Amino acid sequence: MGGLQLFMKKTLLLFEQIETFEQFFATNISHPLVDVYTPYRAVSSQVAHNIRAISKRLPGDFFHRYWLEAWKDNLANYDTIVVFDNAVTPKLLKYIKEHISSQTALKIWLWNVPNEHIDYLKENFDVYCFDKTYSEKQGLSFIEQFYILDNIREEQTELLQDFYFIGVDKGRLEQLYQLAEIIEDSQMTYLFDIFSNARNSDYKGINYLDTKITYSEIIEKIQQSKAIVEINKEGQMGLTLRALESIFFKIKLITTNSCVKNYDFYHPNNIFVLEQSTAEDLIEFMSKPYVSLPESTIEKYSFSNWISTITK
Repeated sequence: MGGLQLFMKKTLLLFEQIETFEQFFATNISHPLVDVYTPYRAVSSQVAHNIRAISKRLPGDFFHRYWLEAWKDNLANYDTIVVFDNAVTPKLLKYIKEHISSQTALKIWLWNVPNEHIDYLKENFDVYCFDKTYSEKQGLSFIEQFYILDNIREEQTELLQDFYFIGVDKGRLEQLYQLAEIIEDSQMTYLFDIFSNARNSDYKGINYLDTKITYSEIIEKIQQSKAIVEINKEGQMGLTLRALESIFFKIKLITTNSCVKNYDFYHPNNIFVLEQSTAEDLIEFMSKPYVSLPESTIEKYSFSNWISTITK
């Protein structure tokens, strides 16, 4: 196999690693034929950050190229380059397109939808997306969302609460208040870590955050819970990070996304769709044992499956 790999070109993934979950993904992607980079070199001061930002906007390639990471010198090594949406700029895509051979495929992966530049992207590139409804509407190639678990410690953790939520308000606060009331009526426990300017002290399990917590801390809190809560944005139907965490960590999911019932990993013992739900409904759901999924089902949402699909 080692000899064969000498004749096999690699795949380059480019995405920003500002958020800690992006850093987590970059650190944990382990594949012999995949390289992961940020588009631009890191800076350690605000002055350098400002200079880099100005350089990226100047006409021509000279100053722009200076700030590109080491991948720019190895483009001939790749037969596929995937740029994630958080790294997409017309200038970056133009540079890559002008410096790769006609045999190298340049693709775009949408991690978030909707995308305000979708018309430009789909007219000029092969665009892939995790949201099936959005993909069909925009004429994009659909691929299931992926998760990476390979290097996470799977050890017994003390359970501290029944339900855990982490997220920004984004108009979801009232739904979280309603769920908190149902949980309290059911005599169960919860921890909702919320970033919000509006604050209500009536709910004992709601923790209003002033600073970001790392993705490693989020994973730890997930492992300390019996169920993860996700409140989807209006119109969002694709798989979220929370849904994938529930699959890979083998814990229950409470969600507002009714479309989850159409997925192959859905089981009524494992996933509870919030509709006109009562405390009794929640108690009944939580009393049922978690049903383990076939490994073949979990593998479908793995990074290895995603990378083999997007590089076909």
